[in-house]
Amino acid sequence: MKLSYKATQFIIEAIEEQIASYQKRLEEIENIDEDEASDIGNDCGFLEALRNDLLESLQSGKLPQGKANVESELGSLSWQELVEFIREFSISDRLFLVDAINKSIREEISSGKKRDAFGLVN
Repeated sequence: MKLSYKATQFIIEAIEEQIASYQKRLEEIENIDEDEASDIGNDCGFLEALRNDLLESLQSGKLPQGKANVESELGSLSWQELVEFIREFSISDRLFLVDAINKSIREEISSGKKRDAFGLVN
């Protein structure tokens, strides 16, 4: 996936917001639910590493590379082609995408709002 400098900055800011949210939740439950605290701690560590990698990419001028226009490419891919496309990403990027997809689905289900292919609420 080819990301612009601005898109990468936006992703970093979103990651930082999620880290702050995790840290706040961790403070609330640290002595109450050790399993959840452990999960949140692991997620937070992963996000911090991802953020640091993206910051390093921005500072060195080496942004992630890949397919230029993801939106138009994905719609025309077969299932197997999509799998091959996704294999181009690192494992950490794929795990991040899985988490983002799961979160977006949970939010959509809990809000009762359906979105079309362009992210617009139906």
